Amino acid sequence: MRKPRQLLNTDVYRWLKQCMTGKWGALSVIILLNVILSLSGAVLAIVSKQVIDSAVQNSMRVSGIYATLFALILILQLALSSLLTLRTVKLREAMNNDLQQSFMDRLYKTEWNAAGKYHSGDLLTHLTSDIANITDGLVNTLPSILSLVAQFAAAFITLLYFDKTLALFAFLLGPVSMLVSWYIGSRLKRMQHQIQSAESRYRSLLHECVQNLLIVKTFEHEQDSLHKVQASQANRLFWILKRTRFNVAADLTMGIGYRLGFFLAFIWGAYRISTGAASFGMFTAFLQLVGQIQGPLEGLARTFPVLIAMIASSERLIVFQKLQSEDRSKDMHERLPAALSGISGLQMEHVGYGYEAGKPILTDVSLSIRPGELIALIGTSGEGKTTLLRLLLALIKPQAGNVCLIGPHHERISLSADTRSYFSYVPQGNTLFSGTIADNLRIGHPAATEEEINAALEAACARSFTQKLPHGIHTVIGEHGSGLSEGQAQRIAIARALLRPAPILLLDEATSALDMDTEWAVLQNIRNLKPARTCIAITHRLSVFDVCDHIYRLSKGQLLEQKKELVTLSE
Repeated sequence: MRKPRQLLNTDVYRWLKQCMTGKWGALSVIILLNVILSLSGAVLAIVSKQVIDSAVQNSMRVSGIYATLFALILILQLALSSLLTLRTVKLREAMNNDLQQSFMDRLYKTEWNAAGKYHSGDLLTHLTSDIANITDGLVNTLPSILSLVAQFAAAFITLLYFDKTLALFAFLLGPVSMLVSWYIGSRLKRMQHQIQSAESRYRSLLHECVQNLLIVKTFEHEQDSLHKVQASQANRLFWILKRTRFNVAADLTMGIGYRLGFFLAFIWGAYRISTGAASFGMFTAFLQLVGQIQGPLEGLARTFPVLIAMIASSERLIVFQKLQSEDRSKDMHERLPAALSGISGLQMEHVGYGYEAGKPILTDVSLSIRPGELIALIGTSGEGKTTLLRLLLALIKPQAGNVCLIGPHHERISLSADTRSYFSYVPQGNTLFSGTIADNLRIGHPAATEEEINAALEAACARSFTQKLPHGIHTVIGEHGSGLSEGQAQRIAIARALLRPAPILLLDEATSALDMDTEWAVLQNIRNLKPARTCIAITHRLSVFDVCDHIYRLSKGQLLEQKKELVTLSE
């Protein structure tokens, strides 16, 4: 037997409550302003009755007083509405920023493998659309619901005082509206999940098409790419239209009921005037109050889609937050030895790892490296060279064996997110950010001086070309180093790694875009650094082996040392 679908489960409630930490005061002010504006509507209806009745009775002085009060209430409503808008925007943006920062912080602390299963488009949907749905629900819809309830209560009590029959008739629409709204909500929640998933896939596709523009153009893939975009748009549009049609049908059904109710109130009021049981002022108040009863009921029904979007988005973010976090210790950095002088070696002992069960990449890898050694790592593609570097960076954990650093007193330090401070990394591909060259270089060492930056550029053979740029290291480059050649971008990335005060340097095909002479010079400069750096370089070039202390070949999950004179590369 299927369990009834919950619209707001306990996890979502607790999570939303946590999102509001430190913001209840600002939200309370917004709720108060909404309630005051709602109650002013009932007051306005009473005052309008007095204005008309006084005018009909030729009591112009009294009518003028009430007319002045009427105008003051209108001015007060305008002032409160303006203040409400400012307060709402301020809280919404603050909450949106906090949720985005919290999401990014959680993303950075999540295990690399777990976060890697999400496409960048899906992550962007979480950061934009999902968070926008949550802030809209909490900051706009929640106060609106409370104000609508206050407006309904005030209008109902006032109308009950004037005409019990009409008040009870208007009140009967409440339970009907709530039942219809609950039905709408239970259906919309599933649709909202589908819409957000379709949105994520659509953004992911657009992101890939833009990121791989070069491939799309050079392979003449434009038409196929456009067809994929159109198909993704069609899927997204299907779910959006399905939700919209459902909302329109529900709104039409409830709208007919509300308009019929208003029409009956109009007929009832006219009848009461004809029998002398009501005045023209009373009739005007009737119409306003009926509208202020039916309006909140209709408004409450319309808030359900927004609440459902908030709940669905909250569930999506909660799922992400439950991903496995990296192991971090609060005081680990205080207990770790100094970066450049405290490490006396690195060891891998019978390490095994595979991305899929039953398909190991590394089976029995053992390696011991002394400080200052330059190691070349070779092997055909897919043998696990990059995987080995990821193990050293603690992006993934060994499934067998152990990887550790050797401290100054020969203590073994297990690798974790905290030990990344001992490593500096140059990954494959172009990994530069838009901004100045100096900004890119300081990513690993924010406090670096210009002298330190120039020394790192010199070691990476990048000083000569950066000096010729319009503004030197303060020259602004585009996304992925736009404005630089591949070789120049690669040398900037190497300089960034050298600037970081870490004793172990990891190079993953980091010199592939350099000519042999420049590659030789860079590696020779790395060898001559003071203090000495340990370097592990993945390479496919014979020309660099003479500068290396050891060469290791990774093959069939095992690491074997190769003699320089016997090394032949068929990769």
